[in-house]
Amino acid sequence: MKASVLNEMSGWNYSAKVNSLNLTQKLSVSPVGTPRTTFASLVFMRGDKLGYSIRLDQQTTFIGRGSDAQLRLEGDDEASRMHAKIQMIESPTGQLQYWLTDLGSTNGTLLNGLPLVFEKEVLLQEGDKFSIGRHIFKFSQLDQIDEEFHRRITELIMHDDLTGLLTRKSFGIELDREMARSTRYGHPFSVLMMDIDFFKRVNDTYGHLVGSQALCEVANVLRQTLRDSDVAGRYGGEEFIALLPETDHQRAHEAAERIRFAIEKFPFTASVHDPSLKMHISISIGISNFPSDSTDQTMLVEKADTAMYRAKQAGRNSVRMYSESQEFSFPVRQTDLSIE
Repeated sequence: MKASVLNEMSGWNYSAKVNSLNLTQKLSVSPVGTPRTTFASLVFMRGDKLGYSIRLDQQTTFIGRGSDAQLRLEGDDEASRMHAKIQMIESPTGQLQYWLTDLGSTNGTLLNGLPLVFEKEVLLQEGDKFSIGRHIFKFSQLDQIDEEFHRRITELIMHDDLTGLLTRKSFGIELDREMARSTRYGHPFSVLMMDIDFFKRVNDTYGHLVGSQALCEVANVLRQTLRDSDVAGRYGGEEFIALLPETDHQRAHEAAERIRFAIEKFPFTASVHDPSLKMHISISIGISNFPSDSTDQTMLVEKADTAMYRAKQAGRNSVRMYSESQEFSFPVRQTDLSIE
């Protein structure tokens, strides 16, 4: 075949491909061409809310650990009460600009690794990162898909994927935050450590799928029984933990009894194939209180765990406060799972 013919054919094929590509591109683009809507946002790159994003939709956003800060870094003792601010200003061309200013903070504000000068405004650009206390933020323009992505990332990091409750680590962050708040305002709070009784029997008798379902149902009972201000987490395996702000021994004991009773009466799923088959399980709960039992996070959890162990020794399906859990030895009552 002659070269000229080959060139013509190859040229035709190339043109056909280009025309086909252009046609495809035109078909995939709206005739009007709607641009995506973005929002100026801060993404937590380090800190308690890793991956979380917030919109900068106020004229001035104050950042600090003080209660009057719009972006509050509660529990970050390296941040000043009113550490920095971000101002939203419309430029002469009508574009919104975001200016970061350090407000004379004790430990300073770093923008891309360089310290800001006190009260000198700096224009934030896409991708800029600045640190305040133990937190690092990234300035970015996000659309709704980006925001949903960051929300899901935060949920996966902070929440147990089976029960939806806080993970052990994220619960510890909440406990740290509440400890700092209660110390500042002189409020007590209580910790509940909870363990499902004879949970191994559930797995051995009905299988691990039913066991996993039981854990989800226990988590739901906790959500329905606790107050909106309370915080619940999965501590590990069949153990759960709860934080009750502004709650003394007596009120904590009442709350624990409500949980114990709700678990005892709840019809738990006993078969993944037959929804009508139900079983009853129970839970043992231990209570510790801040500051009377301890002012240390680790010791507070350990004392709640000790009280829970005493509840197990007392026969399970019971509640014990740490102050009550003396060095006594109780006989363990062996109870069977009841099935309906």
